This record gives sequence, C-alpha cells and structure tokens, in this order.
Amino acid sequence: MQDLAIHAEWTIVHEGGRHVPVRDLYTHVRDGLIVALSDRAPAAARLVEVEAGIVHPGFINLHNHTINAPLFRGIVDDLPRSAIGESKVYSMLMPMGGLAVTGLAADALHDLVALGLLEVLRSGVTTLLDQFRPRQRATLEHARDWGLRLYAAPYLFSPAPVIGNAQVARAATGSFEGNSGLTAFEQLHAEFDEGSGGMIRVILGPHAADSCGPDLLKRVDLIARERNLLVTTHLAQSQGEVDRIRERHGCLPADYMASVGLLREGVIFGHGVHLEDGELDRIAAAGATIAHCPTVFLRGGKAPHYARFARPGMCLGIGTDAERMDFYAQLRASGFASKQATGESRSATAADLFAAATTGGADALRRPDLGRISVGARADIVIVDALKPHLQPVNDPLRSLVWYASASDIHTVIIDGKVVIDAGQTPAIDRDRIIRRGAVATTQAWQLARDAGCFPAEADPQSHS
Repeated sequence: MQDLAIHAEWTIVHEGGRHVPVRDLYTHVRDGLIVALSDRAPAAARLVEVEAGIVHPGFINLHNHTINAPLFRGIVDDLPRSAIGESKVYSMLMPMGGLAVTGLAADALHDLVALGLLEVLRSGVTTLLDQFRPRQRATLEHARDWGLRLYAAPYLFSPAPVIGNAQVARAATGSFEGNSGLTAFEQLHAEFDEGSGGMIRVILGPHAADSCGPDLLKRVDLIARERNLLVTTHLAQSQGEVDRIRERHGCLPADYMASVGLLREGVIFGHGVHLEDGELDRIAAAGATIAHCPTVFLRGGKAPHYARFARPGMCLGIGTDAERMDFYAQLRASGFASKQATGESRSATAADLFAAATTGGADALRRPDLGRISVGARADIVIVDALKPHLQPVNDPLRSLVWYASASDIHTVIIDGKVVIDAGQTPAIDRDRIIRRGAVATTQAWQLARDAGCFPAEADPQSHS
C-alpha cells in the first residue's frame, strides 16, 4: 500500500477531545494508519492535495437500510397520514422490502443494493452500520469489494405468534431463514466477519422492540456478551410501537430493553423518537447509544432533533435511515430543527453535530481509532473542495461543512488508507452502469409492490393517469 501525504488549506484534527481546524497541514498515511501530522510532505509519498480544500474525518453512519434509499425515493414523500396508517414501517416499507428480496432475480437485487450503497460511498460516510434482510448478501459483497467499512446487522424476528399484532407479523415475515434468522446470522458471520478491527463486522440486529419477543432478545443478549458483539435495534420509532410494548409487557420501551439485558453499553438504539425524557436519561446512564436519524421523521411532520437527545453522558451518533444519504444535509436538518424547537441558536452547534457524526459514532462502535484525524487513527478521510461559491470564503471550516457543504462537494474519499473516490470519480466502480441497472431493478420492485397491493395509490402516477 502506497504512503499518502494529504494536504489542503484546512485539516480538522482531533485534539484534547475536540475537532480543531488547522491550516496548511500534511496528514501522512502509511499502511492504513495516520502516522504523522506535520507542516511538510513526507518523502516518497503520493501527494493527495486540494489547495482550497477541507480535510476531515469520514462520517460514521450509525443507522441505515441501504436497499430503502432507491426503493422508496419519491414514494413516501408528501404522503398524507391517511395513506400511511399507524406506521409506514409496517404498512409499506417492510412489505415492499420483503417483496424486493423475494421477488427480484438475484442479479436485480444485487443491482438495487449497489445503487443505494454507491450513494452511501459518495455521501462522506466511510463507516456504515446497515440493517437488512439476510438475503441481501450483496450489501456485504459490495462493501468488501469497494473497500467500505461495514457493520452489517442482518435482521432477526420473532415468530408471528410471539409478535401478536397481525400487521407487524405480516410485515416482519421475510427473514425467510428459519423462525428468527439466527441461522442466517451465524452463516453470514462465519463467512464475512473479519474480527475486531476488521473492515467487515457482522453484528446482531433484532429488528425492533415490537417485532422481537423477550426470548429472542435474551438470546441475542447472551450471544452478544459471549462473543463481545454489538447489538442494534429500532426503539420507540412510532407511538404504535410504544403502545404495543405497554400492552404486551406493561412497561415503557426502555424498561423492556432492561428486562432482556439490552439496556447497556454495546447496544445501539435506532431513532428513540417516542422515548420519554426519563427513558433517555436511563439510556445515557446505562451507556447505550441513540442513533439519531432526523430527516426521515422531519419529512413526515415529526421533529426529532439533536438538542433533545444531547444530555449528560449520552452516546449519540447520526444515521440516515436511507433518507437523504447526504450526511451534511442530515446534520444541517437536525441542527435547524434544534434551533427552531428550542428558540436558541446554540442548541446544536456545528461542533456538536460534527462530533456526533464522527467520534460519537466511533464511541458507539467501540472504535477509538475511527472518527478522528490524529496519529494512530485509521486513515478514513474525506476532502471537500471548498473552492465553490456556496463555501467561500471560509471563516470557520466546521461551520462551513455543517451549514453549507453537500455531498457533491466531496473531492476525495480515503478509507483505511485506500483512495476510493478520486477527484469526484470512483475509479474502481462503474458508476454509470450501477445507476442504470439499479434504476431498472428499482422499477421492477415497484411493479411487484403494485401487483401485491402495497404501493400507495397516492404516490403512484399510474393511478392518476
């Protein structure tokens, strides 16, 4: 692996627990590690330079479903509540996803996943945590081939009689790998997991508090503790979920997680939008993590925001949930929502949001070598070309990135010391082919949904022609 010398006008380094902008710095990379930060280029290294650029640590996407990005683009947007029902997750998203993985030909599913994952790769994200149905092996295969750092969490579900609610059970059907999906997890773990520090990790991904019963979750907790694996699950993503937990178990979602051993460090909860304040305090005290995904809820009229989750001791990361993969846009949306909700401009600063997107995610993954530019860290680095009218002049690089940048401004992406995006191009990936084939596969999945009656008429131009 060739040594790299990375240079731009600004570099966001990690010092004293904070991200600090420094001018005219060279980041020396060798064997996938940052080995030095200096004011001159090392000899015999490939120079990667963007003169008016901003070098920053790659983002950590702590909660995502790659297949959903193309599958629901332009489908769920602007839908009235009457078209969605109690939960779009169970009335629309899960059924359509299940149809895609069972009804598409293997090569079409491969193309659909590739389209979503290409968007991730071009979004400023260098580490991805993704939940998906076990049949989506393509997520693991593409990440391995493209050099993306992946924490893969194949779904686990309880059998329908345990779930109880008919709509939840119907939507959850589709692990298609035995009653729970644990057999498929073991197979994927054996084949793809690279162990501590590896580029590909296969972790435990029970779907949600209302689609997984106590026996399964206790089994997940046991496996995780025995093998020192992370666990991720959806928690309190809808009021319906909260109501079902209360009805079945007589408690709040955080209490339910505590009862099965999962209110602790090493557990990442997706969303937490409908958690009560006391529950958030308990999660923070227990050392668990919230993966905050703002725009997927903001587009539906709910307003989760950074300031609500930011409390003493809380480990907080950022995810996209496959809506608007552009990570800068995610940070901006959460920040604006925080300022509007609190009436206070400093309720979510650029520095706060940037930390959640980098070191917050790294802490959740137990990876102190990620999410920062410092000597000894893995070389997961993004360079933004700031010579753009919407980014000049640069007064504070962190504020420029969070409040003004977009994924289209990315010039270079380096993951584990390898250049995967160079001058905006993906030299090892046929971008145009993936876009063409992925779009075709997506339209095929849409037709499957129409035929099955789970494509919302209000979102379908064919119903208005």
